[in-house]
Amino acid sequence: MSPVIAGDTIYVLSDTYAGVAKDTFKLHEQQSAADNDDLLLELVAQQSKAIYKRDSLHSDSLLLVLRERDSLLQAEFEALQAQILQTRDSIALLEKIKQYGRTDQKIKRTDTLVVDPMQHEIDSLSRVLADKVYVNRALVEKSIFRDIDADLSDIARALRDRYNPWYKEADLMLQFTQNYISPNWYKGGNSNFAVLNIARGQINYHKDRIYWENTGEWRAGITTTPRDSLRKYNVTDDLFRLYSKFGYKIVEKLYASGSVEFNTTLWNVWNENQSTVKTAFLTPMKFYVNAGLDYKPVNDLSIVFAPATYKLVYAYFGDGDSIRHVDVTNYGIEAGKQVLSEFGSTLRVQWRYRPFREVGLESDFYLYTNYKSVEIDWEVIAEFYIYRFLSIRLMLHPRFDSSYIAEGDTKPKVQFKELLSVGFSHKFR
Repeated sequence: MSPVIAGDTIYVLSDTYAGVAKDTFKLHEQQSAADNDDLLLELVAQQSKAIYKRDSLHSDSLLLVLRERDSLLQAEFEALQAQILQTRDSIALLEKIKQYGRTDQKIKRTDTLVVDPMQHEIDSLSRVLADKVYVNRALVEKSIFRDIDADLSDIARALRDRYNPWYKEADLMLQFTQNYISPNWYKGGNSNFAVLNIARGQINYHKDRIYWENTGEWRAGITTTPRDSLRKYNVTDDLFRLYSKFGYKIVEKLYASGSVEFNTTLWNVWNENQSTVKTAFLTPMKFYVNAGLDYKPVNDLSIVFAPATYKLVYAYFGDGDSIRHVDVTNYGIEAGKQVLSEFGSTLRVQWRYRPFREVGLESDFYLYTNYKSVEIDWEVIAEFYIYRFLSIRLMLHPRFDSSYIAEGDTKPKVQFKELLSVGFSHKFR
């Protein structure tokens, strides 16, 4: 109970009276009140106003705290969301490369890769690399020598091509061989120098049940000829080839296939100490059209059987050319003619194998028959990359043509060519 004094009268109010606290107001400070009831009402109003003001200040303070906490939670949520997106990108990249089954290896790199149109994915991967975490090596080819720049180039290429059905690649090689023998060397012999230039590219398309493969190649090899009294150099390798193959999947690993091939020579290959040539510009020109089946049991292996093959051979310089006489019978054309046109069957086996980034093996086996004669051509190429721009190339090229009998022979024999060279080599992807 709390006493309230009003004049000579003492009023006692309950402690639980609404809005009035103990000993808060004194009656002698409120002499202007008309009567006690008005005085009590005034006291209650003043106390209620004080309590409201206090509670309002408390509420405003609490609301401010809640707003600050809300802003903090929102910032934390946005940071967590960004982290989730970055993690999702990294997981997506790693999932895409699991099929290669390579081991993880740490790659340290802090600069950002810039490759369109996968900028976001590459930036995400760059952040992973910058944080020095383990990255699945499946985006990077197996290698013998450590090359960070080449690793990141492989990653960028894989990201760029991950959703693109088109695949593009080009090789450029300029290689040399050299041999010097002094005139008084006890075993004799001749010095020589050779240059080999190779440019090769491919543009392939593969999506769903359809593939389309296109290859272009140009080879030119020149060597000195010490034993030729008429000229100082001659051509040892000359080929210009365009090849296109289209396939539609019938069942798993088996495609209905059709292909077109054109190949020819661009340089004169002279007979030694003679004024005649073995091959010349556009002589011979060979054109093939094939229809059949393409079996692809594993990646980079293609076995094509084309029972329907059309073959056309054309000699631009024929027997009637007295300046550059070409023996057209070397290409299966009858003497005195310039064209061979016939039908037959073809078997072609192409295989590519790259156990390491620095080692590559290629095999291209070709068999054609017109049911009277057989032509077999097999190229085996091994490439060893000493450094990114320096390589050793070994080519073995056996060949057999039952319709060709070389001068001095009595029957067809296996022909063979081998070339070992060292020089500049670079891939464009």
